[in-house]
Amino acid sequence: METGILEILETVTIAVGGFLIKKYVFLEPNMEPRKQHIFYCVSFFLIGIVFLVLGKDAATMAALFMIGLNICLGRKKHRLQGLFLMIPFPGIISGLLVPVLLVPPYLFTLSAQETRIYQFMLYGVLSVLLILFYVKGRNWRNWFQENMQHRSLRKSEKYLLWAVGILMLLFSNNTAMQIAVYGENVQAADSIYEQGLVSFIGISSISVFVMTITIVVLIMQGNKRSFYHERVSSMQSGMITFMAEVVENRDDNTGGHIRRTAEYVACIAKELKRQGIYSNILTDRYMSDMVVAAPLHDIGKIHIPDAVLNKPGKLTEQEFEVMKTHTTAGEELLTYAKAELGESEYLNMAADMAAYHHEWWNGKGYPYGISGEEIPLCARIMAVADVFDALTSKRCYKSAMSLEKAYAIIGEESGTHFDPAVVEAFFAIAEDMERNI
Repeated sequence: METGILEILETVTIAVGGFLIKKYVFLEPNMEPRKQHIFYCVSFFLIGIVFLVLGKDAATMAALFMIGLNICLGRKKHRLQGLFLMIPFPGIISGLLVPVLLVPPYLFTLSAQETRIYQFMLYGVLSVLLILFYVKGRNWRNWFQENMQHRSLRKSEKYLLWAVGILMLLFSNNTAMQIAVYGENVQAADSIYEQGLVSFIGISSISVFVMTITIVVLIMQGNKRSFYHERVSSMQSGMITFMAEVVENRDDNTGGHIRRTAEYVACIAKELKRQGIYSNILTDRYMSDMVVAAPLHDIGKIHIPDAVLNKPGKLTEQEFEVMKTHTTAGEELLTYAKAELGESEYLNMAADMAAYHHEWWNGKGYPYGISGEEIPLCARIMAVADVFDALTSKRCYKSAMSLEKAYAIIGEESGTHFDPAVVEAFFAIAEDMERNI
């Protein structure tokens, strides 16, 4: 009777622990709240049926399968991959349970009855902790749900958890095999043959437990740090956009220009990557930095006099020379920012976009007259986005141009003003561009 109850408690602990690890360590999303609650009820009902019919081991496998299925159903994409995520679960759970269940009774030479009492007490403590987490941890769970729902584990973290899961499974299984109940005492199985495994069992089991706890805590701390890093990055991005809008508001001609061009840049970059063009440059980091940096491409206009910046008619040759200095002025401002704030990839890219977004593919642009792939890719992409927005937006000295005419001009200047590959990507996502006009 007591043994049966302990087996039920162990199965429930594995199932509950697995669902908690799935959500709070692996950061796998749940389904909608109502559907998730139904899934929990169905899961524990099916696990109970399997336990009654086939026993504890089969019920444990059923619990792991239901966790994997829950991962699949909670995802919006790559659902089948969720089934493979349950592979390290047995090792992680066993790495936590086996040492605390089996090693203390063995080290303290408890009798079989004392061992059962100890294990009942342990499950009682776990139950109390779970109830406290449910009752008292509401605020933390709400915070987690709100701030971690878009976070996912990095590949390195996933590989680490897989490695830990497999290693812990081997260690814990070995420990469980070495410890058994003989008569009234918990003993090392091989000690019957006088091979003395006390040191090995104690050290390896404690190592298993400590390593598992450490890895889980480190991953959860990494999740928290990533959240705060993303929040700080979001604040920095917001401040950058705000600074750029302050500059833009001096120019009566360019309302909404920086936001639209940032959207155009993102669309073109994604299409280039999809086509496999400049794939060695367009990493995920490069693309995200480019979108953050894009609003700063005209920051140098803060040095342009209002009489030139907001002139309603065509600029004179002298005025145009003054206007052209916004490129080098922007580069200087952002270089100074790097010197004050420290090296940053998006500030490096912002300086490139500010300095080179008026350079031409054939070398006839300004301020430096460089050509081709000498021009940084981010600036070549910005050049197309900048001109397209200028053509299709109303300014105080002109009306907005029709899309057909703007497309014709962009196409005609492919290979002269613009990088032909960027223009090709631009036309491939023309419909997406039009939504942002």
